[in-house]
Amino acid sequence: MIAIFMATLGWAFASVEGDAWLARIDQTARIETAHVRLSISVRDARGRTSARSIEIWQKGDDRRLVRMTAPSRLAGIGLLANPGGSLHMYLPNYPPARRVVGSKRADAFVGTDFAIEDLTRMAYAGSYTADIAGQDGELTHLALLSRSEPSPRDPHLWVDAGGVVRVVEHRDDEGTVLRRLTLGDIRQVGTAQLPHRIEVTDMKRNRVTTAVIERIETAADIDDAVFSVTHLERL
Repeated sequence: MIAIFMATLGWAFASVEGDAWLARIDQTARIETAHVRLSISVRDARGRTSARSIEIWQKGDDRRLVRMTAPSRLAGIGLLANPGGSLHMYLPNYPPARRVVGSKRADAFVGTDFAIEDLTRMAYAGSYTADIAGQDGELTHLALLSRSEPSPRDPHLWVDAGGVVRVVEHRDDEGTVLRRLTLGDIRQVGTAQLPHRIEVTDMKRNRVTTAVIERIETAADIDDAVFSVTHLERL
């Protein structure tokens, strides 16, 4: 009984420290407003590549609009994240915009290896708690657990001493890695440290998606109306 109590107490302390890491991660990546242009390349198992372009508007910690701008056949497809965890997806060929709930947030976004959740998550601390799972060289390994629906599929993070996430892994129930995100080309943007290159590897499909920030603007304010379903549905 004492052994069980001590083990539980040890996990609790680790969890408190892990949660402090999540708060630091969120603060390190935080920007008040941003308009980002992403260039995306998808390479399949045969070495064939296809290109995408995405624009992202963000305001505060809980509002983000993601819109695909190229190629033309996909232009207008978008995601809208708003306070309270509300998430909508809009497909121009299948209006109106629809809520994205539950496991659908893990679906791939329009032929890329980014999950919908990858593109709409703005913070970790509110949605996850964390346990320190070990040290990998200079990176701290955090095992995350959802506050609402804990699962073996919850992400694992590797974080540097500055609080910048360098690797994210998503695993199946047996612990096999399904997707790995590698974040690099870290640059200072205001007070934040942000990756300007993200490589996503889908282990099952042997497919790699690479996203590069072409431009990021943080000075101008963004009208609240941008973060509405009406604006999401506007081509």
